[in-house]
Amino acid sequence: MKKFLLILLIPIFALAYKVDIKTWSHKDTFYDFLKDNSLPVSIYYNLPSNLKRKVKRLPIGEKVFILRDNNKLKQALIPLNDKEQLQIINNNGKYLTKIVPIIYDTEIKSADITLNNYLSYDIYKKTGIRQLSSKLINIFSDKVNFRRIPKNTKIKIIYEEKTRFGQVKDVKILYAALKSNTFNYQAFYNPYDGRYYDERARSLKGMFLPAPLRYKRISSYFGRRFHPILHKWRMHDGVDFVNRIGTPIHSVADGRIIYKGWMRGYGKVVKIQHANGYITLYGHLHGWPRGLRKGQWVRQGQVIGYLGNTGLSTGPHLHFGVMHYGHWINPLSIRKSAKVTLWGKRRKQFFSYIKKFENEYQLASK
Repeated sequence: MKKFLLILLIPIFALAYKVDIKTWSHKDTFYDFLKDNSLPVSIYYNLPSNLKRKVKRLPIGEKVFILRDNNKLKQALIPLNDKEQLQIINNNGKYLTKIVPIIYDTEIKSADITLNNYLSYDIYKKTGIRQLSSKLINIFSDKVNFRRIPKNTKIKIIYEEKTRFGQVKDVKILYAALKSNTFNYQAFYNPYDGRYYDERARSLKGMFLPAPLRYKRISSYFGRRFHPILHKWRMHDGVDFVNRIGTPIHSVADGRIIYKGWMRGYGKVVKIQHANGYITLYGHLHGWPRGLRKGQWVRQGQVIGYLGNTGLSTGPHLHFGVMHYGHWINPLSIRKSAKVTLWGKRRKQFFSYIKKFENEYQLASK
């Protein structure tokens, strides 16, 4: 069991000290926070420009730590995102600010579940964590049809829970097993590449996601078509997925962003280069997540844009294209991409890790 304690930079040993924890709401502003705590507005104006932008968009629902001495603020910790927080220190009336990492409490937990009702309900009833079921489905989606998963299926999950001030901020499944009369699957999280593999070092998911988004329908397929705006026959080198504007778009595989910007008829675009000669293109985007940039490495499933209607477009949709060694191919052909198997040093490294993991958590081999 791993446990990391929040270390305050000011020792709390004086009886006059008091700790307040405030939940940041959509009505709160950084200016009001300064005003409510009798802090000078100069704290904001002295911040670097990039930090000023961050404090204008503080995450809703996060816990703000406030240390007081006789009702005067001595220290505050204000989360900026899931990794960093702004620290304000009152040093005899002089206010210092700096960015410090958020330190979470982490704990390894396990749950043994028998499916009696619905997967999400049974997992939540056992663990109290809603996101575990969606993470489990994502791991085994290429193996199990969860719409028809049989009753009495045995489920075992070992997961890492990250909390801050008692609030669960994230969970990571380290091991999962599904067993029924018709199947028996295991999944081990590999800390060396962030993927899940079975006990024989075979990945549970293919190189590509089946689709880069949740879509309502496909409005146009790969191949020659009569263009609805240009009114002439031409090659359509991708697939058009229809959904509402703002629908998150995910990278279908690990890769590096090689282009982000406006590209002729495609409108706002992201292009990503992947292994084995593949490049994917995501067109007609409404916009991108804040901070996304050319040259950035992205993981499979990471949000890289939002569905839009930019460029030559007759309605909200995503144009998704796949290029292989310089030639456009049908994106639907990569849906059942080959699984990855670890070999050589990576295989030995993985087997050494899961052997230690099985011994530590007393997992029986298949």
